[in-house]
Amino acid sequence: MVTSNTSGFALFSSPSVRFRCSHSLHPRRSTRAALMIRNHSNITKNKRISCGDAIVNDSVSTIPPESHSMFDVIVVGNGPLGSAIGLHASVSSSGKKSVLILDCGSESLSSGSDDLGRIVRPLDAEGREEWTQLNIDSIESFAKVQEESEIAFFEKKGSLSVGSDLFVSKPASLLRAKKIEHEIVRGGEEICAKFAYLNRRTIPEEYVAVSDRVGGYVSPHKMRAAFNRLAVKKNDGRTVVCVQTAEEILWTDGDGGFVKVRTTDGNVYAAKEKVFVACGYYTQPLLHRSKIDMESLEDVKISKRTIILAKVSEEDAKGRFRDMPTIKYELPEDVRSKSAATDASANAASDQSKNEAKSVYILPPIWYPGPVPSPGYYVKIGGGPNDFMTLSKAVMFDEKKSGNVQNEKEKTPIEQRKELDSVWEDHRKATYEDQKEDIESWMSSDGDPEIVPQLKTALLHVFPDVEFEAFETKACATTCTSNGSMKIEHYLDGKICAVTGCNGKAAGPAYAIAREVVANAKFVKHII
Repeated sequence: MVTSNTSGFALFSSPSVRFRCSHSLHPRRSTRAALMIRNHSNITKNKRISCGDAIVNDSVSTIPPESHSMFDVIVVGNGPLGSAIGLHASVSSSGKKSVLILDCGSESLSSGSDDLGRIVRPLDAEGREEWTQLNIDSIESFAKVQEESEIAFFEKKGSLSVGSDLFVSKPASLLRAKKIEHEIVRGGEEICAKFAYLNRRTIPEEYVAVSDRVGGYVSPHKMRAAFNRLAVKKNDGRTVVCVQTAEEILWTDGDGGFVKVRTTDGNVYAAKEKVFVACGYYTQPLLHRSKIDMESLEDVKISKRTIILAKVSEEDAKGRFRDMPTIKYELPEDVRSKSAATDASANAASDQSKNEAKSVYILPPIWYPGPVPSPGYYVKIGGGPNDFMTLSKAVMFDEKKSGNVQNEKEKTPIEQRKELDSVWEDHRKATYEDQKEDIESWMSSDGDPEIVPQLKTALLHVFPDVEFEAFETKACATTCTSNGSMKIEHYLDGKICAVTGCNGKAAGPAYAIAREVVANAKFVKHII
């Protein structure tokens, strides 16, 4: 299923940093945004989503190993994917290994995994075989992981895709090919009769629904805790999970061939065999600071995403929504036409970007214990066009050089940066410095105030008769590739493996992704 080549192999990252959410308006949008917030007064301006803090991960130590300690493997990032890589490296068939997993801790900026629900389903929205299989493989592994770790993190709620025949046909065909039991219902009236939480007044009659009982959602915090606990337990204490943030990856010929990781606290740790980098949208800035040539990652873009957590009553959560699965819903054109978002991602090459531009995903009510958001049941909604983060200085320079010609054919990221290389020696440094600042600014916000009312409109279209009690907004980010598949690349003769380009899909099937990443990794032991 995974194709290898000399530079790496294509597959499909989940951020390792955690989330703080304090309201911040983009200066260019401040007037309009202020009007929108006033028009949506029940939307709470929140601080860091701290719901996951109540979930204790007893494997993470706040006391780091002594500086200059050596390990066989170091994993940078302890999100769903990093923790899964740490687990599989700890039980590798190539022999027992000492493993260090670096976790940024709860006080750092958050990732998309900071809420309490991430979708896992064989019903892939784009009908891509690799993602479908990875989800199936992960779901089949969950029971054993939960039993051995004694941590339950998977809710088997099923999955549902609703939209035009074209929208659901590829996912449905893959379910048939994989022999996944599923049901197809045609026509708005029949769909709403089958799935009572949907409303006949808004579901188009020409729509088709495809459902399975296999999918559901995972709690990222509990899943990380389960993976970390098993990594430590199954590796007889050789695995260490600690709160440290990677600042730079170091390597010189004079270090005996070891790759070292320097943290923001000044500690330095050496990896005898491999360093895995799985820190999502911080992967490229980290590799850049480490002076690693990343041309193979040039097409990975960061998409700024906004989600809403819509509070519902306990009566609705346990009543009308009791049997609700995860939903992928194609917005009708008349609802989409109300969107003020650009159509940039609709014209993108990736089928994932095209699909995102015209649809939303919705998770069933999940209990959030507080303090942020306040205790209660929340329906999560996200989606809409990708809003790719501008690499501002590089783009500004290019616009100035070209005279800002609007009709000029848009260059690919690789074409743009190679051209800039020839005229501006330091443009890449400026690019990634800007990117890090942009990430931190975005992730400390409440999301895009222009997207919030669009998501709310979509939610009220799907559930027009539900009285939502409050709306919490959250900034999120994903790393996207031009072809919709994850990037797994190797550097320094295989001593470093970077995993990124998750396309917003890697948290749920992280277990199976990590298993393939570790299985395909070449562990080269250096003799002291």
